[in-house]
Amino acid sequence: MYMKYLFLGDAQRNLLGDSGAKWQNLPTLSQSTRECYLSVVNCKVIFNNASVHDSLNVKMKIPSSNYYASDNSYPVVAFLNTIDNKTYTLEHDNEISILTNDNLKSIEIVLEDNNGEVIAIDLDDSMELMIKLDYVDQKEQTDQFILELPKRL
Repeated sequence: MYMKYLFLGDAQRNLLGDSGAKWQNLPTLSQSTRECYLSVVNCKVIFNNASVHDSLNVKMKIPSSNYYASDNSYPVVAFLNTIDNKTYTLEHDNEISILTNDNLKSIEIVLEDNNGEVIAIDLDDSMELMIKLDYVDQKEQTDQFILELPKRL
């Protein structure tokens, strides 16, 4: 698989009221929209003041073909944990891979606690993410489909 990385730095983050963060005017990742698996390989949220939450769910407002939730919400792309209730990070490798496309002009992130309550992230707080895009090999998929088609006839 071919892969690319996209860094979302805190300096480019915009607030979405009390509901989260948004990065706009992202670089064009390919000349045409391509199917890929998106995963967060690193994420750090630092609150200016200590919070009362032991963990955070990071939701990303993106289209997905392989994600379903009981509340029909946007995909959870990472689970963050903390030791001091100020700094939240990935505790181990993130195994979540969301099937989407690389037509990402902007990305919206919402933080929630385990009860589904939205956690506000203010200007004094900090958030950054490293996103990995693993592109689907279209030729390999086509070849596999051609091999399996006679079996279905």
